[in-house]
Amino acid sequence: MATFEAQVESLASIAISGSSTPNQTQLTQFLTDGAKEIINSLPKSLLEDCADVTTLNSSSPKLTLVNQKGLILAVLRNDQVIDQPCRFVSTYLRGKVQDSSEMDFATKTDPAYLIYDNELEVYPAPDNTENAKVLHVVFPSVAFGDSAIANFPSEAEYLVVIYATIKSLEALYSGEEDIELYIPIINQLKEDYKSGLAQLVR
Repeated sequence: MATFEAQVESLASIAISGSSTPNQTQLTQFLTDGAKEIINSLPKSLLEDCADVTTLNSSSPKLTLVNQKGLILAVLRNDQVIDQPCRFVSTYLRGKVQDSSEMDFATKTDPAYLIYDNELEVYPAPDNTENAKVLHVVFPSVAFGDSAIANFPSEAEYLVVIYATIKSLEALYSGEEDIELYIPIINQLKEDYKSGLAQLVR
């Protein structure tokens, strides 16, 4: 399959390699931004295609920088028999899930997780024998020379190309006097993008 750069060049009828605006660095950013915007619009049924698993254990008991991750889809904690689903609790219950005298106390068979200080914490704390797994959405970095996107629904990849083409043309005509040449193309691409996204999220 053609690279994303070649696909954008074909759609926009412009050359990006060797160009000052848009250039390959800008195109990589446009592609990455497009993938993130599309992921944030997807229904939950498609978000699992955009997910990855982070394992928590003794050396890494918490998922850090939660605000840089996508949606948390599931948290599981192993009890040495099965991976038990963790219930989400509010931060104000952080003390109670650790107190065995409280009704909200988290156990191996009824574990819990919460977000505190931009970190996801699991209770009881995971270790190397009883680890925890966090299934969360990842936002991919998409380079101009790529031809596929990992952890991303293949049926949505063409929308990333359309998004990047729109942004590339907008970057191009920002330095051009004769913008009338590009506006009809951009408007058509915006309609195609909007229509394609609507089909995905319905």
